[in-house]
Amino acid sequence: MLLACLAVLVGATVQAAAGFGLALIAGPALVAVLAPTEAVTTLIVLATVTTLLLLLVRRGSRPAIRWADVRVVVLAAVPGVLAGVLVLAVVSKPALQLAVGVGVLAAVALQVLRRPVPGQGTPSRWATLGVGLLAGVLTTTTSTNGPPLVLWLERRHVPPAEMRDTLAALFLALNLLGAAVLAASGRVAQAFRPEVVLVLLVAAVVGHVAGRRLFHLLDVRRFRAAGLALSALAGVASIVAALG
Repeated sequence: MLLACLAVLVGATVQAAAGFGLALIAGPALVAVLAPTEAVTTLIVLATVTTLLLLLVRRGSRPAIRWADVRVVVLAAVPGVLAGVLVLAVVSKPALQLAVGVGVLAAVALQVLRRPVPGQGTPSRWATLGVGLLAGVLTTTTSTNGPPLVLWLERRHVPPAEMRDTLAALFLALNLLGAAVLAASGRVAQAFRPEVVLVLLVAAVVGHVAGRRLFHLLDVRRFRAAGLALSALAGVASIVAALG
């Protein structure tokens, strides 16, 4: 339990500062100390609460959310969430984790090595739909839906505040979709222990407060570097999990 609390504390701090990282850091620790379904359910609750805190608890400012992008991505993610359940029934999870890890590392490499192209900040609607569909599939297969969303926003040169708040809105919607899938399976009640969630929520809130303070110390270059570094770490973690 101490390991889980520490992982949630660090993950919530990173997510509040860089836009994502809670699932990446806390996920493996929760899986190690809780049953798989319980870990996923608990992580959804923690992520939902921390994203709501980020979006609702503010000082005199509204969330800088790119609502047009959020609507398109979430709509595209709905069939992806359902398709992910079918994909997982046909393809083994290690194979999916390996494919996701290699794909994420390749995307990070292209993002680092690419040269700016005029008009690159306005990708086509089809590209946005593709990102939403992929994020939906990953939500119900490997839970690593953060990297494609981060890399997509990075490629558009979205400012840090807009990226963090837009990611929060996207993660909130995807978490609710994931929760709906779990509810449909009838396993939520069996995989939910309020006493465990309450303790971890305290760690998540403390980490969230620390991360919000850290966010204001990051300039644009450091913020983007943190996003790319976390994406690369997610890719490596996915490959290790697949080969482990």
